[in-house]
Amino acid sequence: METGSSGVLHGRVDTRGRPCYRDIAISRRPGQRRMGELLIGRPALKLEVAISVPLDLTSVISLVFRATDARRFERWLVEARKALGAEWEHDLDTLLGFSGRLLYYVEELLMSFDPFRPEHREAGFEDYLAHLKRLPPWAYRSMAIQAILRVALDRGVLEGPPESEDPAAWRSFIEPGLTRADADEVVRLVLAPEQLKERTVRLLERFWRELYAAEFERALPAMRRALRQAKATTFASVAAAFEELSGHRLPDEVQLALPRVERVTFCPSYYLGNFVQFILYPPELILYFNCQRTSAATQPEVESVISPDLLPGLRALGDGTRLRIIELLRNGERYAQEIVGMLGISQSAVSRHLAMLEAAGIVTVRPANGMKYYAINSQRLRQIAEELERIGSVESLSTEHDKSNGLRADFSRAAGRSLLAEEKPPHSTVG
Repeated sequence: METGSSGVLHGRVDTRGRPCYRDIAISRRPGQRRMGELLIGRPALKLEVAISVPLDLTSVISLVFRATDARRFERWLVEARKALGAEWEHDLDTLLGFSGRLLYYVEELLMSFDPFRPEHREAGFEDYLAHLKRLPPWAYRSMAIQAILRVALDRGVLEGPPESEDPAAWRSFIEPGLTRADADEVVRLVLAPEQLKERTVRLLERFWRELYAAEFERALPAMRRALRQAKATTFASVAAAFEELSGHRLPDEVQLALPRVERVTFCPSYYLGNFVQFILYPPELILYFNCQRTSAATQPEVESVISPDLLPGLRALGDGTRLRIIELLRNGERYAQEIVGMLGISQSAVSRHLAMLEAAGIVTVRPANGMKYYAINSQRLRQIAEELERIGSVESLSTEHDKSNGLRADFSRAAGRSLLAEEKPPHSTVG
């Protein structure tokens, strides 16, 4: 595992960079409860799939930072790092190389943007850049401190930042998180947050405009295809979803942290290769998966008669509850709460089933008076039925073709045997 967040219980810092361990609590032994104690229920995990420039940029710049071995990383990542030049490479290694092996500082930048706010879900680079430029210098200092605190907490150490501006004390605080950065240079940046902000914004802006913007547009169709395929699939659990999308087991540290997670967002990545990458920032968990693997595993062959849209449709139809929903919609549209009442299952479960049917294009949704009305998309169902019939027709033609080929082959073999028999001289002996 190369990137991601180990995310054991971590604190926060206030606007002056002082630690605020709001998340830390002392609990009784496991299973120890008072008589009659009421337990607070936790909401069900939300599983989502998303693409945005801030999410993808965070993944890619982290991969470029690590791409020093051409045998292990995608070729574009290695070449991108080589193309940086000495000064730019130094900035990359300094700004990503002081917050532990999991690169917490770049995660803090992303999460300060709140990438899952509705208006940020499809944000472009200009949106992200404007946000970073609006942040005051002290916010960058706070994010750097928070990143270093997370490194300390990964080591089981509850240590706050120095109260003074003493460089030696700050160096001692920073050193455990160093990977490639120079300790004295990082200390100077943290103590001069205007410079930290300037270099951070400059690195990200230059990386995007000069190196990655065009590459992102080239990779975007494959990422969108993987997004549609993931949305059209129902998963039994986070672990099952991650294994199917990425081909890897969910890391133990992530599995153990799931009780503190409220939303899991899967993000397609074009250059992830065979690595595992995640951001664990409770209550958020971001899991990246290789979209090239997903597309290759689910896309038909070039000469296939199967369209790319067939598999999502079949997956959506391959469930008894969703078929029951379609049956309920045969006589006309119904609003979501009405479907919940008729099925007798939870609203969250019905919402998941409806979302999958909508993503596959099998139902349409019409908002009205604060409610959502669902109806069957008959055209989409006919498309699926016709495509299945066409596949069956191809199979029939193929079978007839094979039979005719078989008859010709049998005739040829029989003719060959006749010719050999005729050519064989009478009374020949083996000598």
